[in-house]
Amino acid sequence: MERGASGGAPAAHASRSAALLPANRLLAAGLLFGALGDALLAWSPDTFLYGALAFLIGHIFYITLFARSGLGLAALRQPSRFIGAIAPITAAIVMTALLVPRDNALFIPLAIYTGVLTLMAITSLTLPMTRWLAMAGAVLFFISDGFVAANMFHPLDDPTLSYWRSFAGWMTYWAGQAGICFGALGLAERGHAA
Repeated sequence: MERGASGGAPAAHASRSAALLPANRLLAAGLLFGALGDALLAWSPDTFLYGALAFLIGHIFYITLFARSGLGLAALRQPSRFIGAIAPITAAIVMTALLVPRDNALFIPLAIYTGVLTLMAITSLTLPMTRWLAMAGAVLFFISDGFVAANMFHPLDDPTLSYWRSFAGWMTYWAGQAGICFGALGLAERGHAA
C-alpha cells in the first residue's frame, strides 16, 4: 500500500509539472525577446526599431501568460486593481504626448508599442495577489520605458545627470524583468493550482 502511494507521487508531480510547462515557456519566450531587444538597442541607433519590435513580441508573450494564468478581466472590478489599471493608461497617454515628438517618424510605431506595453501592465494586474512580484515587475518595466523615451528624445546637457537618468532607467528595467521572472515562474493556467 505504501509502495503504491509513493509510486503515485512521481506521476502526480509529473502531471503538475506538465500543467506548468506551457506557462514557463511563455515566460522564457518573453525574457528571451527582452534580451534580444536589449542587444538590438545597444547594437546601433539603426537597430532601435528592431529592438522595440523584439520587446513588443516579448510583451505579447507576457500578455498571453498573464491572461491565461490570471483571474480574468473581472478581477479589474476590484477598486485597487481598477485604479491600478487606470494609472498606466493615463501615464501612457501623458508620456507619449510629452516625450515623443508628434512630427517624429517614430511617433506611430512607439504609440503602438506603448499600447501593447500598457496592456501587458494591465493584464499583470489580473494575477492572483500571491503573484504581486510579477505585477510589480510589469509596472516597473512600464516605468523604465519612460526613461528610454526621455533619454532618446530629450537628452540632457549635463553628462552626470544624463548618466544617472540612464542608470535609473536600467535599474528600473532590470528590477522589472526580475520581478516578472521570479513572480511569474511556475504560474499555472486558470483551473490548475498555481
